[in-house]
This record gives sequence, structure tokens and C-alpha cells, in this order.
Amino acid sequence: SWTIEENVLLRCGDQQAVDTLKGVEPQYLAMSRMEDHLLSGSARLEGATGATAILGIALGNDLGAPLDDGIFTPLEISAPIRGRKLSKYQQRAFETASVAVSGNFSMNLEFDAQYAIVPLELASELLHYDGAVSALEVQLQPGSDLERSAETLRHDLGDDFLVRTRYQKNALMYRTNATEKLVSFIILAFIALIGAFNIIASLTMMMIEKKPDMRTLMAMGAPAPMIRGIFLHEGLLIVLTGVLLGLVLGTGVCLAQQQFGFVPLADSVVDAYPVQLLPLDLFLVFAVVMAIGLLATAVPLRSLSRRFLYATAPRS
Repeated sequence: SWTIEENVLLRCGDQQAVDTLKGVEPQYLAMSRMEDHLLSGSARLEGATGATAILGIALGNDLGAPLDDGIFTPLEISAPIRGRKLSKYQQRAFETASVAVSGNFSMNLEFDAQYAIVPLELASELLHYDGAVSALEVQLQPGSDLERSAETLRHDLGDDFLVRTRYQKNALMYRTNATEKLVSFIILAFIALIGAFNIIASLTMMMIEKKPDMRTLMAMGAPAPMIRGIFLHEGLLIVLTGVLLGLVLGTGVCLAQQQFGFVPLADSVVDAYPVQLLPLDLFLVFAVVMAIGLLATAVPLRSLSRRFLYATAPRS
């Protein structure tokens, strides 16, 4: 879909806002899955009174713009004409059009508060683009490699064109999501570290309980490192059992949420909280918990060994 993006002034009654006008072709609505993101109204660019606009839900609420009733066109768009300076042309530097609002969408906080989507022809006429466009947005076939496709286009088109993937175009949003995920992971890892103190308690009780057995093994010639290794492996076995059980239960909960949507989201574009299972995340959880378990087992075991193991050594 060819697209045009420019900052414009939007008015509805006494409310006004400077936001981004995005002119698109009809197929853009299917490309962006606009029907799935609608909160109210319908995903269309034409109505009974002519061209219509689809507003982000936050922008629509700020302007107080009602949905199209087939009679009124409440949204007024004022756009600077490209190439005309305000100091010279003053009022003639702006073009104005009135449209109805056909629907409100919700994708993310940035889009919801910034974008008004209108037909490409209206945006071109309003901004005096005379057939020019801002960009060509491309939807790839399912299973296509995003980065490889972008690199191929960069090579074929040369340096005169800027080719960006969805992630590169919205880099700030994706970096924010990644940071939130990292912080959540660090907090949960810290909670796991605190929970690992249970292993110390378990090893302490086990050494107290097995004191006679340790004395017997040492009397039979078992070296202290071998006995310490038994308790080390016991602690790691506890950790391994816990992390595998946790991963199985966690994976089951995620799959159940994907299938049945047990955790709902009120007043959102989706009915249920979205989850996605990533193999790398599962591996990181396994590795971090095992590392915490190893530290929680090996480090305190040295102190426990001096207290219980060597105290039970037979004296000659």
C-alpha cells in the first residue's frame, strides 16, 4: 500500500490536536488487520458522506469525535500545503477538509494517541502531494524472513531509498517492551535466589539426620570430598526436579491460556491476555535457575561440611 504521513491539525467542536495523518489505500486495512484492532465502529475509509477517518482510541477520546451517523462530518482536518511558507501565504498555506469518523482502533499507546487514518486520495489532495507519496508499505508472505527480505530490497533499490522493517520503524516501542521483559526476568530471578535458601535448610537437616551414616562412611575410608559431593548432587537434584516441574507447569499454563484464554483483558483489543512460548526464554529460565541452585548448594556446603562433616571424622 502506498502511504502518506504528515502532521496535521485535527478539530472537533472546541477540541483540537496536532497529530499524524496517514493516508492509505484500501488494502492497507487488511494488511494491518484493522478489523482485529477495532474497539468501536467499522474498518472503512468511505461512508455515506464521502471519505471517513479511523482514529486511535486515545486520539478519538481527546477530540470527543462521535462515530459516523451518515449526516454529520464532525472532524475537521487542517494541513499545511507542502512548499508553502506560513509567513508568506498565511491562511492560504493551509488546506482544510471535513470527514466523518468511521471507527476507533487500539494497537499501542503511541499509535492510539497519534494516528488518524484516511484514504490516500484525500491525504494527497489535502496536502497537495500531486501524486507523490511518503512510503510503500509491504506485507510479506507468511514464513518469510523479515531481515533477509529487507536486506534484499536495500541491495536492489540502492541508497536512494530507506528500507526499514516493522521492528526498525518502531524501535523505541520494541526496546521498551524488551526492557520491561528483562526487568521482570531479573525480579523473578531474585525471587528464585531468595527461594533457594530453602535448599540450605534442606541440606542442613539432611546432614544432621545422616550424621551416623557419614561417620560410618568415613570410618570405611571414604574421603571427605566424596561425601561432600553426595550432598552437592542431592542439592542439584532438588533444583533440577523443581525447575523441570516448574517449566512443565508454566508451559502448560501458557498453552492453556493460548487455547482457552483463562486470564481475560477488559476494555482491550484482545479478549484474553496474550502469551507466546519462546524456546530461548525456556532455556534462559532453566540455565539461570540451575546456576542459582548451584550457588545455593555449593557455597553453603563448604561451611556445613566444616560444621558437620569434619566434626564426625573418626579420631585416632
